[in-house]
Amino acid sequence: MSKYSSNLNSNETNENNENIQLIWLDNSNCPTHIQSKLVELNLTIQFSIDLNQCITLIQSIKDKQIILIVSMTLAQTILSQIHSYPLLISVFIFCSNINEQQKIKLMNEYKKILQIYSDYNLLIKSIEQIINIIEQQILSFNLFNQNKDYTNDLSKDSASFLWYQLLIDILKQIPVNEQINNHIFETSKKFYKNEINQFKKDYIKEKSIQLFNEKYFIRKILNQILRTKNIQLIYLFQYFIIDLYDQIQLEKQKYQNKQILKLYDGQKLLKTQLDQLNQHIGYYITPNGFLSVSFNRNNSIALAKSEILSDEYQSILFQFEINPTYQEITFVEIHENQELIFNIDTVFKINSIEYDSSLQLWKINLINDHTYRNKFQTYFQSIKNFRNENSFLIFFGHLFTELDQLQQSEIYFDILLNSLPSDHEDIASIYNQIGNFLADKGQLKLALEKYQHAYQIRQKKLPNNHPHIAISLNNIGLIYKDEGNFDEALDYCQKALIIDEINYPKDHVLKAMTIENIGGIYKEKHLLPKAQSYFLRALNMYKCILPRNHHFLTDILNSLGKVYCDQGYYDRALTCYQKAFSISEINYRNDHLQKAQTIENIGLLYKTNGMLKKSLEELLKALEMYKRIYSNEHYDIARCFGHIGLVYEASNDLNSALNFFNKQLNMDEKSLSNDHKNIQIDIQWIIDIYKKKGQLEKAFEFCQKKYQEKKTLLGEKHPMTLSIFMTMIDLYDDPNVKINYYKQVLSLYENLIPPDPYGTIKCLDIMIHFYIKSNAIQEALNYQIKMVDLQRQLLTNDHINLALSLQKLGQLYENLSKTNEAEKCYKESRIIFEKYENNHNNIESSHMNYSSNSNLYHHEQESNFTKSRICVLL
Repeated sequence: MSKYSSNLNSNETNENNENIQLIWLDNSNCPTHIQSKLVELNLTIQFSIDLNQCITLIQSIKDKQIILIVSMTLAQTILSQIHSYPLLISVFIFCSNINEQQKIKLMNEYKKILQIYSDYNLLIKSIEQIINIIEQQILSFNLFNQNKDYTNDLSKDSASFLWYQLLIDILKQIPVNEQINNHIFETSKKFYKNEINQFKKDYIKEKSIQLFNEKYFIRKILNQILRTKNIQLIYLFQYFIIDLYDQIQLEKQKYQNKQILKLYDGQKLLKTQLDQLNQHIGYYITPNGFLSVSFNRNNSIALAKSEILSDEYQSILFQFEINPTYQEITFVEIHENQELIFNIDTVFKINSIEYDSSLQLWKINLINDHTYRNKFQTYFQSIKNFRNENSFLIFFGHLFTELDQLQQSEIYFDILLNSLPSDHEDIASIYNQIGNFLADKGQLKLALEKYQHAYQIRQKKLPNNHPHIAISLNNIGLIYKDEGNFDEALDYCQKALIIDEINYPKDHVLKAMTIENIGGIYKEKHLLPKAQSYFLRALNMYKCILPRNHHFLTDILNSLGKVYCDQGYYDRALTCYQKAFSISEINYRNDHLQKAQTIENIGLLYKTNGMLKKSLEELLKALEMYKRIYSNEHYDIARCFGHIGLVYEASNDLNSALNFFNKQLNMDEKSLSNDHKNIQIDIQWIIDIYKKKGQLEKAFEFCQKKYQEKKTLLGEKHPMTLSIFMTMIDLYDDPNVKINYYKQVLSLYENLIPPDPYGTIKCLDIMIHFYIKSNAIQEALNYQIKMVDLQRQLLTNDHINLALSLQKLGQLYENLSKTNEAEKCYKESRIIFEKYENNHNNIESSHMNYSSNSNLYHHEQESNFTKSRICVLL
């Protein structure tokens, strides 16, 4: 078993488990004793003294019912702005002296106000009552289209449905690790700890149903962690969830009644939720926890018609018609409560939905369908066929990704790594997935270690042509691409494609992904026609095997659009981006990363066309969407800051450009590893602005500061430290000082372990330009010879960059009247150029690889926002 090294986040342990968000707003701080009581009611309560911040907070909440407690002095102001927000369900007002006339006026104007209190104890008691009622009112079902085959384009509802169907089986496969459980327990809030300790003292397996039924805290926390899929706390309660499930199954086996059961559950649903259910009659539906329903129809009707929520909510009576003889449905009857508890993987079918005018509520009729097991087996087989993945331990973790719960996915795989034995059949896939998380964070070296470890395990256990070998080759290749080692990247991905061709002679999604990845490498190498060819091949393959509007098409269309843009085919690029956006609009009604990336691409296209105003509009739109998607700092937001800065720079608004470039750098430094290449790009852009503003002293001070920071963090000989040092050298006035420093840096590059040949080439290129500018042609020639020799070791004999360097070498020989040597260089370069005679634009852009001009950095980062897709799968 691997040594425990946790990525578990204590905030994730304690937060985001509540169905309800309590918010307190007052000009002054809430009294301490009141705070303590409110925290016991709602662990995630937010206390605010700032009106605008409170409004922003309320509008940012997307998945919780909100209860607002506000002072009378601020009530009118805030309610006039947020009263119509759908998730705001109830408002309490407190004040020391209640004016009856003002009270009546406010409550008539704002229907969500439940009461106005001057007594804190009455206020808290009323809030507690409302929370208890609302906890029973939460919609707790997930929809699933049983007639659709799996094609990796699950809706969130379907992904959630499958998650609950697989949960118990997954928990039974994961060994208990007390070290992890102790860590989770220690990071829990004090209130949780006390309750959990008491629960442990009372617990025995045979009493699991009784504890769930009688202990309000246990039922509440269990439903919360299951609803929010908090994998840490689910793992902490693993034994109890499994025991409760098994005990319910045992009770069902003892059940003697064979008559049809009629059960009820009264709820309140938003009209949009009701509309969604109306559109899915005939679909399967599953609860997101252990569902309690009642035999008492009248009580359920009363609950459905209770007036605790606003008029925006519809009264709903769920009516269950259950055949207890079906083995597929398991439950336990709680006689003293006149209720029945269904097991967590229970599946119902929406039979009909109708409005009952006499009761003035909607009736949703659910039945149990015993045929669903066979349909699920067929569906799960289609998953295995599509993904070449037999393990549902791995698939379960990917469901978090489908649900946009990336942190939960990371925690889950971390738990697997530290719980399963080191020789478990899924260990390679777990290392591979952890590599994906690290790669997404820009921690490329650590990601490469995980990918290589997964690859080594797979090489020992699997045949040479196994699909998982190709997956590992792809992922390693993509890391080399992100590090700028394009030839190594191409070698790995081409090896992966050879395996894919063997395994999938016809079209297949994994083969299309590999082809797409190779296209991405050619794009980075600036071999644009080749990149275009591979992207088109991948696109056509996706179209043959995937649904018409599959989300994979969005990414490949974005990549193809970028290649068209770089070749000057702006109309084609815009068409690709517009198609990509249309598909993302179909797949995602709300904000989504693919939407934001496509909008950003369109903004960059407008910038390239010189349409700066339209470019800025699109980029600002993308920025706002990124901010809504990511709650914290993220490099996608940072990149968008940078692109907005580029537009301001092109508009000659250098102050605004500098502002956005600084925002970009600050966020990248918080969200990326210290040696990530984007940080170096950010630094260069800021220096360029200072130079354009004629503020060379500020440029030097800034560069020197960043050099010292990197020297401290990474060491004097780190490639990034050396690269920033070279930028700083360029800011010196004295040419003698410059060249001495350049020679020092070159010596350091040449002696690096491991070597950095591309950094060495960049240093040589800068020195060659310096000597040419100083008319020291012989010195330039000496370093150009060095550069060509190094390129011959790194590049293929027909590489376009080698041709460009040979051409420059010939020019230097010619300047020194060495015509024979010049002609040899020209001849060799011409042979390479002839292969690219139709790709003049491509040849020009290739020269950017080693240019010291800052446009290099602009080009690199502008092309860095379509994710490679192999990492998403295995």
